[in-house]
Amino acid sequence: MIQQFSQQDLEHVYADAVNTIQYEMNFAEAVSQLEGAARAGHGKAAMFLAELYYQGFRVERDSLKAQFWQNLATMQA
Repeated sequence: MIQQFSQQDLEHVYADAVNTIQYEMNFAEAVSQLEGAARAGHGKAAMFLAELYYQGFRVERDSLKAQFWQNLATMQA
């Protein structure tokens, strides 16, 4: 069964992930949260992931993953 999320729910997940990065420095958990939000339709989460992977900031630099998340963000816009 596919679970539906409201934009408000997705925004909350996104904000939690950003806070996890800023205050807890737990990038693995934050990336997981961002991926979930992005796959559920949150464009800002997808763009955030694209930037992380393009820059290789606390994740392994991966241009294919960056491109995937950027394309997903574009489709969600």
